[in-house]
Formats: sequence, C-alpha cells, structure tokens
Amino acid sequence: MGKLYKALEKANISESKEWPSHDESDEAVSNRNTHRDISADTKAASQDKLIAEKDHISSPVDFRVVVYHNPESLAAEHFKVLRGSIMHSSERKIKSVLITSALEQEGKTMVSCNLAVSIAQSIDPYVLLIDGDVRRPSVQKMLGLRKAKGLTDYLLSGKPLSEYLMKGILDKMTVLQAGSTVRNPAELMTSEKMQHLIEEARDRYADRLIVIDSPPVNLAAETLVLARQVDAVVMVVRYGVSDKNAVDEAVNKLGRDKILGFVFNGFEITPRKYTYYKKKYYKSAY
Repeated sequence: MGKLYKALEKANISESKEWPSHDESDEAVSNRNTHRDISADTKAASQDKLIAEKDHISSPVDFRVVVYHNPESLAAEHFKVLRGSIMHSSERKIKSVLITSALEQEGKTMVSCNLAVSIAQSIDPYVLLIDGDVRRPSVQKMLGLRKAKGLTDYLLSGKPLSEYLMKGILDKMTVLQAGSTVRNPAELMTSEKMQHLIEEARDRYADRLIVIDSPPVNLAAETLVLARQVDAVVMVVRYGVSDKNAVDEAVNKLGRDKILGFVFNGFEITPRKYTYYKKKYYKSAY
C-alpha cells in the first residue's frame, strides 16, 4: 500500500523573509545561509505568526486554516500535495475521504478544513465538507460560519439534504454542519440513512469530492462504520502528542488497506531551503 507520509507544519510556521539577491551566486547564498544566525529564522517565524494572528482578528476564519489565509506558504503547499495524492491516486478512484485520528487534540478538524479549502481552490472539482464529529463539532467554528442545522437534523427528518447544506468560505465549497446535539450519536451515524447520504453525495455529483471530519477512531464507535462507507481514510498523527500504541490500535481497527496515508502534524522544520528554492524558481520563470 502506497502511504502518504508528509510532515505538515503548524499554520504559524511560515517563510523566511531573507531572499537571495539577483546577482548573488548559489555558492555565496549557501555559505551565507550556513553561517546565518538561527535567531533570524526564529524572529521571522515570530513576525509571521503575529501577522497571521492579526489577519485572524479581521476574519472569522480561524488562522489555522492556512490554505485560506496564506495560500503560498509552505504549510499550504503540503495540503496541496495531500490534495493531489487524493485526487490522482494510482491505487483507487477516490471521491470520498474520511479524516480521523487515534485520539483527540491531534488536528483532524484543522486538516479537514484545510484540505477542503485546498480542493475548492483547485481548477476542476467542488468539495462537500461534512462535520461527522457530532459529539464535539468544530468545523463551523473553525471556518467562521454561522451556526445552523446540519447532519443530525437531516438524519432525524424527512426533509431533503439540500435544505441543510450551506455555502462554505469559497464558491466551490459546500458545508454540512454537525447539527443539533443528540443523545444517540453512534446509532444515528451508523444508520442506513447516513450510508445513503454518503452514497448519494458521491454518486450524484461527478465533480464533487467529499471530505468527512470524523470522531477519533479509538473514542467513538461510529468512526469504523463511516470508514467502511468511504473510499479512503487519512489518519492525522500529531508530533509529540500522539501515542504510538494508540495509533497502532487505530490502524488495526481501520485496516491498513483502507488507509491512504498519514498526515504528520505539528513537526517544525526550517523554512530556509524552501524559501531559497521558491525565490530561485520564480526568478527563472520571468
């Protein structure tokens, strides 16, 4: 099974501000960067974090949705790679993908929202983002949307799905919020109507990808049922937080063949090489 192992930086990790000059040789740049004070990278990252947080104040969208706030950043590029791996998978045709984690606080909702926004930013497909974590819904708050009825309300009613869909933060993005709080989330999420919802959304629109933010595998019974109904699963593993035994348990529950790959969240790497490459690449395009 071809795994997708990508180090996904935190949203506040951004590009270094120091660019090589037009008349500076590659060797000179390399030597200067080698001896450069590491504090300069730290200072640049801190400045970019302040800028991101300042932008967040004027926008209802959480600053961790980096693909929306800073689409040219290194973190956004990683989400584009994830998007491409899903849209152009050589293993199977993927129209629906479940984003989950072993336990809570590992960043699955952040990954779900960034992936959905990245798909909506691409040329062809549309995206439907479903908040399937009805126990602890977070999609609505992260995207800065007004709270509305959603998934649980649809599953309990006889009304058409279209009445519960709302426009996302981009034109090609549709969101189905978690909906009202219910006492029996596992039973509701594993119902036949939920299965029909995924099948209808997947088969009715040829140009639409479905992204489902689900509860953690080891904490909610419905996640395994939802995983069987989608084409692929992406596991989020958070550096310094995820427990190896918990991750192994989740993988064994889901089945290795069902997992498309992993997103390694929260691993910080220096942006120095990336920024030099980016500058050099775009210089050569002119």
